[in-house]
Amino acid sequence: MLGGIEASLRRFVHYDYKQDKLRGSFLTDAKADILVYGMGEKAVVEIAKRLKENSILDGIPGTCQRFTDQQLQSHYPLLPLKNSRETVLLPSLDQIAGQKKLFLEAEIEIDRNLRAGSRRVIIQKQQSHWVLQHPAPAPLKPVELDELYNLPFSRKPHPESLNIPAHKMIAHSLTIVRGCSGNCSFCAITRHQGPAIISRSKESIVRECKQIIQMDSFRGTISDLGGPTANLYGTQCTIGSCKKRDCLYPKVCSNLHIDENIFLDLLSTVSGIKEVKHLFISSGLRMELLLLTPKLLRRITRYHTPGSLKIAPEHSENELLCLMHKEPHSLLQNFVAECRKISRESGKEVLLTPYIITSHPGSTVEHSRKMVKSMKKLNLQIRKFQDFTPAPGTISTAMYVTGHQPGSKKHLFIPRNQAERKKQREVIERGFNLGSKKRNRQ
Repeated sequence: MLGGIEASLRRFVHYDYKQDKLRGSFLTDAKADILVYGMGEKAVVEIAKRLKENSILDGIPGTCQRFTDQQLQSHYPLLPLKNSRETVLLPSLDQIAGQKKLFLEAEIEIDRNLRAGSRRVIIQKQQSHWVLQHPAPAPLKPVELDELYNLPFSRKPHPESLNIPAHKMIAHSLTIVRGCSGNCSFCAITRHQGPAIISRSKESIVRECKQIIQMDSFRGTISDLGGPTANLYGTQCTIGSCKKRDCLYPKVCSNLHIDENIFLDLLSTVSGIKEVKHLFISSGLRMELLLLTPKLLRRITRYHTPGSLKIAPEHSENELLCLMHKEPHSLLQNFVAECRKISRESGKEVLLTPYIITSHPGSTVEHSRKMVKSMKKLNLQIRKFQDFTPAPGTISTAMYVTGHQPGSKKHLFIPRNQAERKKQREVIERGFNLGSKKRNRQ
Protein backbone atom coordinates (compact mmCIF):
# COMPACT_ATOMS: atom_id res chain seq x y z
CA MET A 1 0.00 0.00 0.00
CA LEU A 2 1.34 3.42 -1.00
CA GLY A 3 0.35 6.74 0.52
CA GLY A 4 1.50 10.20 1.48
CA ILE A 5 1.67 13.37 -0.55
CA GLU A 6 4.25 12.07 -3.06
CA ALA A 7 2.15 9.02 -3.92
CA SER A 8 -0.98 11.16 -3.99
CA LEU A 9 0.42 13.62 -6.55
CA ARG A 10 2.07 10.93 -8.68
CA ARG A 11 -0.93 8.62 -9.02
CA PHE A 12 -1.26 9.23 -12.78
CA VAL A 13 1.26 10.06 -15.51
CA HIS A 14 3.32 12.91 -14.08
CA TYR A 15 6.40 15.00 -14.76
CA ASP A 16 9.53 14.37 -12.72
CA TYR A 17 11.56 17.59 -12.62
CA LYS A 18 14.73 15.98 -11.31
CA GLN A 19 14.78 13.41 -14.11
CA ASP A 20 13.28 15.88 -16.62
CA LYS A 21 10.86 13.35 -18.05
CA LEU A 22 7.29 12.13 -17.94
CA ARG A 23 6.84 9.07 -15.78
CA GLY A 24 4.08 6.55 -15.30
CA SER A 25 2.01 6.21 -12.18
CA PHE A 26 3.86 5.71 -8.92
CA LEU A 27 1.50 2.78 -8.39
CA THR A 28 2.65 0.87 -11.48
CA ASP A 29 6.32 1.84 -11.07
CA ALA A 30 6.34 0.47 -7.54
CA LYS A 31 4.20 -2.54 -8.49
CA ALA A 32 2.09 -2.01 -5.41
CA ASP A 33 -1.44 -3.29 -4.90
CA ILE A 34 -3.19 -0.09 -3.89
CA LEU A 35 -2.45 3.63 -3.53
CA VAL A 36 -4.19 5.98 -1.11
CA TYR A 37 -4.56 9.54 -2.38
CA GLY A 38 -5.60 12.64 -0.48
CA MET A 39 -5.43 12.86 3.29
CA GLY A 40 -6.44 9.22 3.52
CA GLU A 41 -7.91 8.73 7.00
CA LYS A 42 -11.09 6.97 5.87
CA ALA A 43 -9.32 4.90 3.22
CA VAL A 44 -6.64 3.64 5.62
CA VAL A 45 -9.22 2.54 8.17
CA GLU A 46 -11.27 0.75 5.48
CA ILE A 47 -8.19 -1.02 4.10
CA ALA A 48 -7.21 -2.20 7.59
CA LYS A 49 -10.74 -3.46 8.17
CA ARG A 50 -10.80 -5.43 4.90
CA LEU A 51 -7.36 -6.91 5.46
CA LYS A 52 -8.47 -8.09 8.88
CA GLU A 53 -11.54 -9.70 7.26
CA ASN A 54 -9.43 -11.08 4.39
CA SER A 55 -11.67 -9.18 1.93
CA ILE A 56 -10.75 -7.76 -1.48
CA LEU A 57 -9.71 -4.11 -1.69
CA ASP A 58 -11.94 -3.14 -4.63
CA GLY A 59 -13.97 0.07 -4.70
CA ILE A 60 -12.53 1.87 -1.67
CA PRO A 61 -13.11 5.65 -2.00
CA GLY A 62 -9.85 7.61 -2.08
CA THR A 63 -7.75 4.79 -3.55
CA CYS A 64 -6.22 3.73 -6.86
CA GLN A 65 -5.70 0.15 -7.99
CA ARG A 66 -3.38 -1.43 -10.57
CA PHE A 67 -4.68 -4.03 -13.04
CA THR A 68 -3.66 -5.91 -16.15
CA ASP A 69 -6.27 -6.06 -18.93
CA GLN A 70 -7.41 -9.47 -17.69
CA GLN A 71 -7.55 -8.40 -14.03
CA LEU A 72 -9.52 -5.27 -14.87
CA GLN A 73 -12.07 -7.31 -16.82
CA SER A 74 -12.30 -9.78 -13.93
CA HIS A 75 -12.74 -7.16 -11.19
CA TYR A 76 -14.89 -4.69 -13.12
CA PRO A 77 -16.51 -6.54 -16.03
CA LEU A 78 -19.13 -3.83 -16.65
CA LEU A 79 -16.71 -0.89 -16.56
CA PRO A 80 -16.68 0.94 -19.93
CA LEU A 81 -13.11 1.71 -21.02
CA LYS A 82 -14.14 5.02 -22.54
CA ASN A 83 -15.53 8.37 -21.47
CA SER A 84 -19.00 7.78 -20.14
CA ARG A 85 -21.30 8.67 -17.27
CA GLU A 86 -19.37 6.17 -15.14
CA THR A 87 -15.76 6.65 -16.29
CA VAL A 88 -13.20 9.20 -17.41
CA LEU A 89 -10.59 7.77 -19.78
CA LEU A 90 -7.37 9.78 -19.62
CA PRO A 91 -4.78 9.73 -22.43
CA SER A 92 -2.40 6.82 -21.89
CA LEU A 93 1.29 7.06 -21.02
CA ASP A 94 2.20 6.13 -24.61
CA GLN A 95 -0.20 8.69 -26.07
CA ILE A 96 1.13 11.46 -23.83
CA ALA A 97 4.74 10.53 -24.64
CA GLY A 98 3.92 10.86 -28.34
CA GLN A 99 1.89 14.06 -28.03
CA LYS A 100 2.81 16.10 -24.96
CA LYS A 101 -0.11 18.52 -25.20
CA LEU A 102 -2.31 15.61 -24.06
CA PHE A 103 -0.57 15.87 -20.68
CA LEU A 104 -2.15 19.29 -20.11
CA GLU A 105 -5.56 17.95 -21.16
CA ALA A 106 -5.22 15.05 -18.72
CA GLU A 107 -4.23 17.32 -15.81
CA ILE A 108 -7.17 19.64 -16.48
CA GLU A 109 -9.56 16.67 -16.57
CA ILE A 110 -8.22 15.31 -13.26
CA ASP A 111 -8.52 18.78 -11.72
CA ARG A 112 -12.05 19.32 -13.03
CA ASN A 113 -13.33 16.02 -11.66
CA LEU A 114 -11.66 16.58 -8.30
CA ARG A 115 -13.18 20.01 -7.77
CA ALA A 116 -16.61 18.87 -8.93
CA GLY A 117 -16.64 16.00 -6.44
CA SER A 118 -17.27 13.69 -9.38
CA ARG A 119 -18.37 10.12 -8.68
CA ARG A 120 -16.87 8.87 -11.95
CA VAL A 121 -14.02 6.37 -11.98
CA ILE A 122 -10.85 7.69 -13.68
CA ILE A 123 -8.74 5.22 -15.64
CA GLN A 124 -5.43 5.54 -17.45
CA LYS A 125 -3.38 2.95 -19.35
CA GLN A 126 0.23 2.63 -18.25
CA GLN A 127 1.92 0.41 -20.83
CA SER A 128 0.87 -3.12 -19.74
CA HIS A 129 -1.27 -2.03 -16.80
CA TRP A 130 -4.24 0.16 -15.96
CA VAL A 131 -4.50 2.61 -13.08
CA LEU A 132 -8.06 2.91 -11.81
CA GLN A 133 -8.94 5.75 -9.43
CA HIS A 134 -12.05 5.40 -7.32
CA PRO A 135 -13.90 8.62 -6.40
CA ALA A 136 -12.69 10.55 -3.38
CA PRO A 137 -14.48 9.99 -0.06
CA ALA A 138 -16.71 12.72 1.31
CA PRO A 139 -14.65 15.40 3.09
CA LEU A 140 -14.40 14.98 6.84
CA LYS A 141 -17.07 16.77 8.81
CA PRO A 142 -15.81 19.31 11.38
CA VAL A 143 -16.63 16.90 14.20
CA GLU A 144 -14.61 14.17 12.44
CA LEU A 145 -11.66 16.52 12.02
CA ASP A 146 -11.89 17.31 15.72
CA GLU A 147 -11.89 13.59 16.54
CA LEU A 148 -8.81 13.10 14.38
CA TYR A 149 -6.86 15.83 16.19
CA ASN A 150 -8.00 14.44 19.53
CA LEU A 151 -6.11 11.19 18.90
CA PRO A 152 -2.99 10.70 21.06
CA PHE A 153 -0.39 11.93 18.60
CA SER A 154 2.99 12.76 20.11
CA ARG A 155 4.46 16.23 19.73
CA LYS A 156 7.83 15.00 20.90
CA PRO A 157 10.37 15.58 18.12
CA HIS A 158 12.71 12.93 16.84
CA PRO A 159 16.15 13.68 18.39
CA GLU A 160 17.67 14.32 14.95
CA SER A 161 15.02 16.93 14.10
CA LEU A 162 15.83 19.27 16.98
CA ASN A 163 18.13 21.47 14.90
CA ILE A 164 15.98 21.52 11.76
CA PRO A 165 14.59 25.05 11.14
CA ALA A 166 11.33 23.68 9.70
CA HIS A 167 10.67 21.79 12.92
CA LYS A 168 11.32 24.85 15.05
CA MET A 169 8.82 26.76 12.92
CA ILE A 170 5.97 24.30 13.54
CA ALA A 171 6.81 22.98 17.01
CA HIS A 172 4.28 25.28 18.70
CA SER A 173 1.83 25.74 15.84
CA LEU A 174 -1.63 24.32 15.15
CA THR A 175 -3.58 23.40 12.05
CA ILE A 176 -7.06 24.93 12.28
CA VAL A 177 -8.36 24.43 8.73
CA ARG A 178 -8.05 21.84 5.95
CA GLY A 179 -8.44 22.24 2.19
CA CYS A 180 -8.09 25.21 -0.13
CA SER A 181 -10.47 26.63 -2.71
CA GLY A 182 -7.92 29.09 -4.10
CA ASN A 183 -6.82 26.70 -6.89
CA CYS A 184 -3.57 28.50 -7.71
CA SER A 185 -2.13 26.89 -10.84
CA PHE A 186 1.28 26.25 -9.27
CA CYS A 187 -0.01 24.72 -6.03
CA ALA A 188 -0.78 21.05 -5.33
CA ILE A 189 -2.69 21.55 -2.06
CA THR A 190 -6.11 21.32 -3.70
CA ARG A 191 -5.07 18.14 -5.56
CA HIS A 192 -4.08 16.53 -2.25
CA GLN A 193 -6.31 18.04 0.47
CA GLY A 194 -9.26 18.89 -1.77
CA PRO A 195 -11.15 22.14 -2.42
CA ALA A 196 -13.64 21.79 0.46
CA ILE A 197 -12.91 23.94 3.52
CA ILE A 198 -13.18 22.10 6.84
CA SER A 199 -12.62 24.06 10.04
CA ARG A 200 -11.94 22.62 13.47
CA SER A 201 -14.06 23.73 16.38
CA LYS A 202 -12.79 26.31 18.82
CA GLU A 203 -12.93 23.71 21.61
CA SER A 204 -10.69 21.30 19.69
CA ILE A 205 -8.14 24.03 18.96
CA VAL A 206 -8.07 25.24 22.56
CA ARG A 207 -7.58 21.63 23.74
CA GLU A 208 -4.49 21.30 21.53
CA CYS A 209 -3.16 24.68 22.65
CA LYS A 210 -3.24 23.44 26.23
CA GLN A 211 -1.26 20.37 25.16
CA ILE A 212 1.38 22.65 23.60
CA ILE A 213 1.57 24.68 26.79
CA GLN A 214 2.65 21.53 28.65
CA MET A 215 5.66 21.02 26.35
CA ASP A 216 9.06 21.60 27.97
CA SER A 217 10.10 23.78 25.03
CA PHE A 218 7.10 26.12 25.21
CA ARG A 219 8.04 29.70 26.13
CA GLY A 220 4.72 31.46 25.80
CA THR A 221 4.39 31.80 22.01
CA ILE A 222 1.91 29.99 19.76
CA SER A 223 3.70 30.47 16.44
CA ASP A 224 0.74 29.83 14.15
CA LEU A 225 -2.95 29.11 13.94
CA GLY A 226 -3.05 28.18 10.30
CA GLY A 227 -3.37 25.78 7.43
CA PRO A 228 -3.16 26.04 3.64
CA THR A 229 -4.86 29.46 3.92
CA ALA A 230 -5.37 30.64 7.48
CA ASN A 231 -8.23 33.08 6.88
CA LEU A 232 -10.36 30.52 5.06
CA TYR A 233 -11.09 29.34 8.59
CA GLY A 234 -14.81 29.47 9.27
CA THR A 235 -15.79 30.04 5.64
CA GLN A 236 -18.25 27.76 3.88
CA CYS A 237 -20.17 27.41 0.63
CA THR A 238 -23.82 28.39 1.08
CA ILE A 239 -25.08 26.14 -1.73
CA GLY A 240 -22.84 23.14 -1.03
CA SER A 241 -23.17 21.60 -4.49
CA CYS A 242 -20.93 23.78 -6.64
CA LYS A 243 -19.03 21.83 -9.28
CA LYS A 244 -16.54 24.60 -9.91
CA ARG A 245 -15.18 25.03 -6.37
CA ASP A 246 -13.29 28.13 -7.42
CA CYS A 247 -14.29 30.42 -4.56
CA LEU A 248 -11.69 33.19 -4.90
CA TYR A 249 -10.98 33.63 -8.61
CA PRO A 250 -11.42 35.90 -10.51
CA LYS A 251 -13.23 37.41 -7.51
CA VAL A 252 -14.66 36.13 -4.24
CA CYS A 253 -17.75 34.06 -4.99
CA SER A 254 -21.03 35.50 -3.73
CA ASN A 255 -21.91 32.05 -2.36
CA LEU A 256 -18.88 31.94 -0.07
CA HIS A 257 -20.09 32.65 3.45
CA ILE A 258 -17.54 34.71 5.38
CA ASP A 259 -17.95 35.48 9.08
CA GLU A 260 -14.92 37.23 10.52
CA ASN A 261 -16.37 37.00 14.03
CA ILE A 262 -15.66 33.25 14.08
CA PHE A 263 -11.93 33.83 13.65
CA LEU A 264 -11.95 36.87 15.94
CA ASP A 265 -13.56 34.80 18.69
CA LEU A 266 -10.93 32.08 18.26
CA LEU A 267 -8.09 34.63 18.49
CA SER A 268 -9.58 36.16 21.63
CA THR A 269 -10.06 32.78 23.30
CA VAL A 270 -6.55 31.49 22.58
CA SER A 271 -4.97 34.84 23.51
CA GLY A 272 -6.89 34.70 26.78
CA ILE A 273 -5.19 31.49 27.90
CA LYS A 274 -3.02 32.51 30.83
CA GLU A 275 0.20 30.87 29.61
CA VAL A 276 -0.04 32.31 26.08
CA LYS A 277 1.96 35.53 25.89
CA HIS A 278 2.04 35.83 22.09
CA LEU A 279 -0.23 34.40 19.40
CA PHE A 280 0.80 34.71 15.77
CA ILE A 281 -0.70 33.90 12.39
CA SER A 282 2.26 32.78 10.27
CA SER A 283 0.42 30.85 7.56
CA GLY A 284 -0.56 32.47 4.29
CA LEU A 285 -3.46 34.92 4.24
CA ARG A 286 -5.59 35.77 1.21
CA MET A 287 -5.66 39.51 0.63
CA GLU A 288 -9.09 39.57 -1.03
CA LEU A 289 -10.61 37.94 2.07
CA LEU A 290 -8.81 40.30 4.44
CA LEU A 291 -10.27 43.28 2.57
CA LEU A 292 -13.72 41.82 3.17
CA THR A 293 -13.03 41.32 6.89
CA PRO A 294 -11.72 44.71 8.10
CA LYS A 295 -11.99 43.95 11.83
CA LEU A 296 -9.98 40.76 11.37
CA LEU A 297 -7.36 42.55 9.27
CA ARG A 298 -6.89 45.20 11.97
CA ARG A 299 -6.73 42.58 14.72
CA ILE A 300 -4.12 40.49 12.92
CA THR A 301 -1.91 43.42 11.94
CA ARG A 302 -1.99 44.89 15.44
CA TYR A 303 -1.62 41.82 17.63
CA HIS A 304 -0.89 38.65 15.68
CA THR A 305 1.73 39.46 13.06
CA PRO A 306 5.23 38.07 13.69
CA GLY A 307 7.27 41.02 12.41
CA SER A 308 5.58 41.49 9.06
CA LEU A 309 2.42 40.32 7.35
CA LYS A 310 3.19 37.67 4.77
CA ILE A 311 1.23 38.07 1.56
CA ALA A 312 1.56 36.22 -1.74
CA PRO A 313 0.81 38.40 -4.77
CA GLU A 314 3.29 36.12 -6.65
CA HIS A 315 3.79 38.75 -9.38
CA SER A 316 2.57 42.11 -10.61
CA GLU A 317 1.91 41.46 -14.30
CA ASN A 318 -1.69 40.52 -15.04
CA GLU A 319 -0.67 38.36 -17.98
CA LEU A 320 1.23 36.08 -15.61
CA LEU A 321 -1.23 36.37 -12.75
CA CYS A 322 -3.94 35.04 -15.06
CA LEU A 323 -1.76 31.99 -15.83
CA MET A 324 -1.16 31.51 -12.12
CA HIS A 325 -4.91 31.70 -11.45
CA LYS A 326 -4.26 34.65 -9.15
CA GLU A 327 -6.10 37.91 -8.63
CA PRO A 328 -5.05 40.96 -10.74
CA HIS A 329 -2.40 43.42 -9.55
CA SER A 330 -5.09 45.95 -8.61
CA LEU A 331 -5.92 43.79 -5.58
CA LEU A 332 -2.40 44.20 -4.21
CA GLN A 333 -2.62 47.96 -4.81
CA ASN A 334 -5.90 48.13 -2.88
CA PHE A 335 -4.55 45.96 -0.08
CA VAL A 336 -1.40 48.04 0.35
CA ALA A 337 -3.51 51.21 0.43
CA GLU A 338 -5.73 49.72 3.16
CA CYS A 339 -2.71 48.64 5.24
CA ARG A 340 -1.19 52.12 4.95
CA LYS A 341 -4.51 53.56 6.12
CA ILE A 342 -4.46 51.23 9.14
CA SER A 343 -0.88 52.34 9.87
CA ARG A 344 -1.89 56.01 9.89
CA GLU A 345 -4.93 55.41 12.10
CA SER A 346 -3.22 53.12 14.62
CA GLY A 347 0.19 54.76 14.72
CA LYS A 348 1.77 51.34 14.19
CA GLU A 349 3.38 50.58 10.85
CA VAL A 350 2.00 47.52 9.08
CA LEU A 351 5.01 45.82 7.49
CA LEU A 352 4.35 43.65 4.45
CA THR A 353 6.49 40.83 3.07
CA PRO A 354 5.39 39.93 -0.46
CA TYR A 355 6.23 36.48 -1.83
CA ILE A 356 7.14 36.33 -5.51
CA ILE A 357 7.57 33.51 -8.05
CA THR A 358 10.09 33.89 -10.85
CA SER A 359 10.38 31.80 -14.03
CA HIS A 360 6.77 30.65 -14.03
CA PRO A 361 5.60 29.45 -17.48
CA GLY A 362 5.08 32.55 -19.61
CA SER A 363 7.51 34.64 -17.54
CA THR A 364 10.31 36.60 -19.21
CA VAL A 365 13.09 38.86 -17.99
CA GLU A 366 11.00 41.82 -19.10
CA HIS A 367 8.18 40.67 -16.83
CA SER A 368 10.66 40.67 -13.94
CA ARG A 369 11.78 44.21 -14.75
CA LYS A 370 8.20 45.44 -14.81
CA MET A 371 7.48 43.66 -11.56
CA VAL A 372 10.41 45.34 -9.81
CA LYS A 373 9.12 48.75 -10.93
CA SER A 374 5.58 47.93 -9.80
CA MET A 375 6.70 46.79 -6.35
CA LYS A 376 8.92 49.83 -5.89
CA LYS A 377 6.02 52.06 -6.88
CA LEU A 378 4.09 50.52 -4.00
CA ASN A 379 7.15 50.95 -1.76
CA LEU A 380 7.34 47.20 -1.16
CA GLN A 381 10.65 45.47 -0.53
CA ILE A 382 10.95 41.97 -1.95
CA ARG A 383 12.89 39.71 0.38
CA LYS A 384 11.25 36.36 -0.33
CA PHE A 385 11.15 34.88 -3.81
CA GLN A 386 11.55 31.50 -5.42
CA ASP A 387 12.04 29.96 -8.81
CA PHE A 388 9.02 28.11 -10.10
CA THR A 389 9.52 24.38 -9.55
CA PRO A 390 7.41 22.00 -11.67
CA ALA A 391 5.94 19.84 -8.91
CA PRO A 392 3.70 16.87 -9.78
CA GLY A 393 -0.04 17.46 -9.78
CA THR A 394 -0.25 21.11 -10.84
CA ILE A 395 -1.60 22.85 -13.92
CA SER A 396 1.50 25.08 -14.03
CA THR A 397 3.68 21.99 -14.36
CA ALA A 398 1.55 20.83 -17.30
CA MET A 399 2.07 24.28 -18.89
CA TYR A 400 5.81 23.92 -18.29
CA VAL A 401 5.90 20.49 -19.96
CA THR A 402 3.69 21.31 -22.95
CA GLY A 403 4.45 24.99 -23.51
CA HIS A 404 0.71 25.64 -23.85
CA GLN A 405 -1.79 27.77 -21.97
CA PRO A 406 -4.97 25.99 -20.75
CA GLY A 407 -7.93 26.55 -23.03
CA SER A 408 -5.79 28.17 -25.69
CA LYS A 409 -3.61 27.18 -28.62
CA LYS A 410 -1.26 29.98 -27.67
CA HIS A 411 2.35 28.88 -27.12
CA LEU A 412 4.01 30.06 -23.94
CA PHE A 413 7.60 31.06 -23.41
CA ILE A 414 9.03 28.55 -20.93
CA PRO A 415 12.17 29.55 -19.00
CA ARG A 416 13.69 26.09 -18.84
CA ASN A 417 17.45 26.53 -18.80
CA GLN A 418 19.29 27.76 -15.73
CA ALA A 419 20.78 30.74 -17.55
CA GLU A 420 17.34 32.17 -18.30
CA ARG A 421 16.09 31.49 -14.78
CA LYS A 422 19.22 33.11 -13.34
CA LYS A 423 18.57 36.27 -15.39
CA GLN A 424 15.12 36.63 -13.86
CA ARG A 425 16.51 36.17 -10.35
CA GLU A 426 19.26 38.70 -10.94
CA VAL A 427 16.77 41.36 -12.02
CA ILE A 428 15.11 41.09 -8.60
CA GLU A 429 18.39 40.85 -6.70
CA ARG A 430 19.75 43.99 -8.38
CA GLY A 431 16.44 45.81 -8.09
CA PHE A 432 16.24 45.28 -4.34
CA ASN A 433 19.95 45.14 -3.50
CA LEU A 434 19.90 41.49 -2.50
CA GLY A 435 23.56 40.55 -2.64
CA SER A 436 24.67 36.91 -2.72
CA LYS A 437 25.26 36.91 1.03
CA LYS A 438 21.91 38.55 1.78
CA ARG A 439 19.91 36.62 -0.76
CA ASN A 440 16.80 35.22 0.83
CA ARG A 441 15.39 32.93 -1.82
CA GLN A 442 13.30 30.08 -0.52
